[in-house]
Amino acid sequence: MSLDVGATVDRRYLLKREIARGGAGAVFEAEHLYTKRSVALKLLVPEHRTAAEPRARLLREALALSAARHPGVVAALDAGETEDGTPYLVLELLEGRSLEGILAVRRRIGAAEVAWLGVALCDALGAAHRLGIIHRDIKPSNVFVARDDQGREVVKLFDFGVARVASENKKLTQDGALLGTPEYMAPEQLLAREIDGRTDLYALGVTLYECLAGVVPFEGSFGEVLLKVSTEPLTPLRQKGVDVAPELAAAVERALSREADARFPDAQAFLHALRKAAPATPPGSLLGIRQGPPPVPARPVPGGEALVRAATSLTNSRPLGVPPPLPQPATRRRFPRAPYVTPVRIYHGETVLEGRSEDLSVGGLLVLAPQAFEQAELVKVRFALPTTGQVIEIGATARWVKAARVTGAVGLQFSSLPADAHDVIERYVTMMGGE
Repeated sequence: MSLDVGATVDRRYLLKREIARGGAGAVFEAEHLYTKRSVALKLLVPEHRTAAEPRARLLREALALSAARHPGVVAALDAGETEDGTPYLVLELLEGRSLEGILAVRRRIGAAEVAWLGVALCDALGAAHRLGIIHRDIKPSNVFVARDDQGREVVKLFDFGVARVASENKKLTQDGALLGTPEYMAPEQLLAREIDGRTDLYALGVTLYECLAGVVPFEGSFGEVLLKVSTEPLTPLRQKGVDVAPELAAAVERALSREADARFPDAQAFLHALRKAAPATPPGSLLGIRQGPPPVPARPVPGGEALVRAATSLTNSRPLGVPPPLPQPATRRRFPRAPYVTPVRIYHGETVLEGRSEDLSVGGLLVLAPQAFEQAELVKVRFALPTTGQVIEIGATARWVKAARVTGAVGLQFSSLPADAHDVIERYVTMMGGE
């Protein structure tokens, strides 16, 4: 079947807009033809439709999400196969931003927000672990901060494609290959040894450490990380210049213990330690961020909210220097912006960069890109408009560029936006209640 916008999947789901495309899968905003509900639909790209491992991962994710029903886990709404046998998964469509996107703009977040995130993720992981589901790939790109029906911020865990469920063989994969991202993998996972829920707690510890310090404890390739984890001591958070309560630092560092027996015995114990270390009241908004350099002249970094997380994260890059101080609040935006995530191709001279947008206005885009380039440089950007799905290619100026550990955040100002595209974006931003 076609993956073009306007195609119908399984005679029920109309593809309205591409949200993301990874190595083996694509995610679309789709509309159920009978209920008119908007959903996120994930399916394999044509070249992987018959490949055994991608099919198994998608079906495993459907099974894991259906079992691990919890407010902190993205909801699986449906699953099936197209007429040509391509499996697909239907998920709730979220409004918010990935933790990866938040860190790309802010680099670090405050202790209260970190504790809040940790408590929410421990609660979701605890529910999954009690059902025998081990996520195996906890990292910022698989954590989403969304808004619920009352406008409150909530944390959602997703991408269970490499999860292990109790009914499966405990071998990591059919061919013994490791699954996960090395920098977030516990020593026993790196060594392909037996894993359990404490393996996820280690990955969560890495994620919270990165939120506080702006860097992961051990970075590099698989071999480099394995060597460092096995031979080097963990650098305490306070030695990274992080102003954090000793109790919170101790909780995160305990989760990062080399030996699983030295970590928290389960997610509930980690949750209690985080609650004890930080205020019980919700912290300030993570989505309403007004910090950082402006995406357009004399305006702040957009708070921006993305609709759903891409199927796979962007290409990794190395950390650049010591994390800067937490940015201070800036002034009001010039152009109202709204959550919008879609693949963005940036033509920078002879270089073509594949990124994704985080939010959109008639003035420009906030884009996460795998490579930084000089501020004020002229580029061309190619992306699909909201609502219509029409693909446009226009000039833009890089008004600010912020290097981050995994992916850089780039504020692009449109050089000249066609009138019809301007109207589409303006209507979309108004419909989404852009600020």
